[in-house]
Amino acid sequence: MQFDKKMLDRILTMNDAELGELIAKIATEAGVDPAALGIHPQNIRNIRQALGSATEQDLKQLNAVYDSYKQTKRPQ
Repeated sequence: MQFDKKMLDRILTMNDAELGELIAKIATEAGVDPAALGIHPQNIRNIRQALGSATEQDLKQLNAVYDSYKQTKRPQ
């Protein structure tokens, strides 16, 4: 999954429940237990705020970190 400004704009139109589900899905794909994230309304607001202020450079870094993590994670 690659994140760009267009995708980010679509993500920001999601309601809190949809955004929480998307975060859980991304976490699962990355090998992270979604339950360990402790997603709750305050987290969603903070995540939405952080995503809304992301720059193109932030998105490039996010993609690089995500790709690197996916390549190095080992099956559990």
